[in-house]
Amino acid sequence: MYKRQGLAFTGEGTQVATVTEVAVGKVVEPGQEVEISVPMKAPAEDGTYRSVWALKSGNTAIPGGSFYVLFKIGEAAPAPAPAPAAKPESFGPSHSTFEENGVRWVRGSMAFPTGLRESSGLLLEKTVPAQVLAGQKFDYSYKVSNLTDHPIQMVIVNDRVSPNFSRAEAEPAATEVREGVAVWQLGNLGPKESRTIRIKGASAEEGAVSTCGWATYRPLLCEDIKVVKANIQLVKKAPAEVVICDPIPMVLTVKNTGSSALTGVKISDPLPAGLTSEGKSSLSFEAGNLAPGESKEYKFNATAARPGEYVNRATVASAQGVSAEATTTTRVREPVLAVACAAPEQRYMGRPFEVNFTVSSKGDAASAGTVLEVAVPAGLTAKSAAEGGKVSESKVVWELGSLGVDATRSLAATFVGPKAGNYTFTASAKGACAKPVSSSCQTRVVGVPAILLEKADDPDPVSTTGETTTYTVKITNQGTSDDNNVKMVVRIAPELVPVSATGNGSISGQTVTFPVVPRLAPKEAVTDKIVARGVKAGDGRTRFELTSDMLTSPVIAEESTHVY
Repeated sequence: MYKRQGLAFTGEGTQVATVTEVAVGKVVEPGQEVEISVPMKAPAEDGTYRSVWALKSGNTAIPGGSFYVLFKIGEAAPAPAPAPAAKPESFGPSHSTFEENGVRWVRGSMAFPTGLRESSGLLLEKTVPAQVLAGQKFDYSYKVSNLTDHPIQMVIVNDRVSPNFSRAEAEPAATEVREGVAVWQLGNLGPKESRTIRIKGASAEEGAVSTCGWATYRPLLCEDIKVVKANIQLVKKAPAEVVICDPIPMVLTVKNTGSSALTGVKISDPLPAGLTSEGKSSLSFEAGNLAPGESKEYKFNATAARPGEYVNRATVASAQGVSAEATTTTRVREPVLAVACAAPEQRYMGRPFEVNFTVSSKGDAASAGTVLEVAVPAGLTAKSAAEGGKVSESKVVWELGSLGVDATRSLAATFVGPKAGNYTFTASAKGACAKPVSSSCQTRVVGVPAILLEKADDPDPVSTTGETTTYTVKITNQGTSDDNNVKMVVRIAPELVPVSATGNGSISGQTVTFPVVPRLAPKEAVTDKIVARGVKAGDGRTRFELTSDMLTSPVIAEESTHVY
C-alpha cells in the first residue's frame, strides 16, 4: 500500500490542466480503487496537445505509473477504438487462494518495477495462510524470480509487517531489520533463477496482521570487450657443425603465439661476415599476416667462405610492435691434408727400389674421399704398391676413404729403372672437401761399372836365347755405368825384359805404364800388348795392376811365364 498518493504533471508536453498536482487524500489499500479528477482548460489555438502525468507516493514516482493525454483542438474527436479482444495483465498485484493439507492459503504476486511481467525484471510471490490462531506460530514465504534471460544484480527483498506481528526466525536470515522492515540482500540472480525466503512468527492479538513486500534490483547492460595479446616467436635452426665445402641448411619459423592477429610480419636475417646465400649477405622474408597460432617456415642454404665459428642473429617484427629474435651458432670446419714422400738418394739400374709416402689429416675435420696419386716418372716402371694401391703405367693410386683428424697413412710403392738418370716422384693428395696438396722427392738411378781384366802370354815358355813372348791385356767394362780414369800398370817379371808396348805405353825399367783411359763406357773394352824377351831361366811372374774411379782398391793379377 502507498501513503500520500497523488497525481502530478511531469513537465513533459503541454500543461492543459489548471493545477500541476492532485492529492488522493487518503491511504489506498491493496486492491482498492479511487477516482482522481483533474480540472482541464483547452488551449486557445487549434492543434494536438500532449500532456504527461505520473502517479506519486510522497515525492517518489510510482514505477509504471506514468501516462499521457492527447488533446485535439478544432477538429471533431475520432470515433473510439474498438475494445481489444483480450485484456492485458493489469498493473499491480494479483491474488489467488488455494487449499493444501486442509489449510487455506492466499498467494499474491507482483512484478517489479512496472507491475507487468512483460516489462519487469523480477517477480515477487508471497504465500500466507488465510487465517491463524493468536499466539500460535505460523510461517509465510516470499519467492523472488528473475524474469529475464540475463543475470541481474543487487536483488533486495523487503518485508514490512504491522506491529502486532513478531518475527521469530527466517530462512535465510534477514540482512537487517529496521523500523519493522526486514531486508534480504540476495545479491545476484541468474537467468530465470528463483530464491525463496521463509519467515516464521506469531501474533498475540486478535485482529489482522499486515505484511507488505517489495523487491528492487539493478539491471545490467553488459558487453564483453575482448582483450587480446600480441606476441610473436621466431625459431631458427642450423647445424652445429659443417665442413666448409658443404652448404649450411637453415630454417626460419615464425609463429603467432598471441591471441591477436598480426599484420606486416617481416623477418630480417643479416648473415655474419663470411656467410652468403646465393651471393647475398643479408636476407629478408615478408610473412604478411599471421592468425593466432599460425606459423610460416622459410628455408635457405648458406655458404661459408672460410672456416670458423659463425653466430647468426635473425629478428622478426610486426605492425603491432611485437618482435622476437633467434640466434644460431655454426662451427665451420675444414679438412686439411699434408703429403710427403721419401725416396732413396741413389739406386742402381735394373734393381727395384721403394719410395715411401705419407698422407696426414691436419685440419679440424675429417677428410672424406681421400685419394693419393703418384705419377710414375718417365723411364721408370711401377712394379707394386702396398696398402691396396692400384698400379698402372702412368700412376699409382690409393683410395683411402675418410681420414680422421690427426690421422696419418703410410704407403709405399716399388719402382725399377732400366736407365740411369734423376727421377722425380710427385705425390698429390686430395679429398672430397680438402684442397689438393702435393710433395716431391727424387732418386738418382745409376749404373754399376764392372771392370774385367783379361791377360795372356803367347808363347809360353820362351828361351833365353832371345825369344820373346807377347802379353795381351784386355780391359772390359761389363757393368751398366761408365768407369773413369782407368789406368793399367804392368810390372814385368825379372826373368824377362820389356821390349815394346802398344797404345803409347811407356817403359821404365821393368815397369810398363799405359795412358789413363778417361772414360770407359759400359761394354767398351781397351786392349794393350807388351812384348818381352826372356833373359833368365825361371818361373817369371808378371804383375798387372788396374785402378779406376770405380775401384776402391787396385785389381791385381799375375801371369806366369816359364823362361828356360
